[in-house]
Amino acid sequence: MENRKRVTEEDLLITEALIAQSYGQLKQSVIRAPSRAFRSVSETAREHPYATAATAVVAGVVVYKIINQLTSHGSVQKGPERENVSRPKDTCRPDPMHDILLVILPMVTPYIASYIQKYLEKAESKTRD
Repeated sequence: MENRKRVTEEDLLITEALIAQSYGQLKQSVIRAPSRAFRSVSETAREHPYATAATAVVAGVVVYKIINQLTSHGSVQKGPERENVSRPKDTCRPDPMHDILLVILPMVTPYIASYIQKYLEKAESKTRD
């Protein structure tokens, strides 16, 4: 059996102080995290305004498309008053957003992918320092 040093009250107090210090640093990190994230986003937007605009446009189109899908398929009313109403099955209205997405996405995707890759590489290099 190996000889171990007895734990003293001083050891406990030092450990408690170190834990309290770590906890305080953790709280400060959590408090600062949102401001750091917003700061990095705003710096990136200033450095790459065209990529930011393209990303915003694509995000807007995607959100519009999602909302359009949710509202067009989710608004079917059920009940006795809707049973007699029938829709023609072959009626299909053209969707201009679908056409726009089909044209824009192949052109924009490589730019967005390279932009995100550069941003992540930059963020990773900052965390290494």
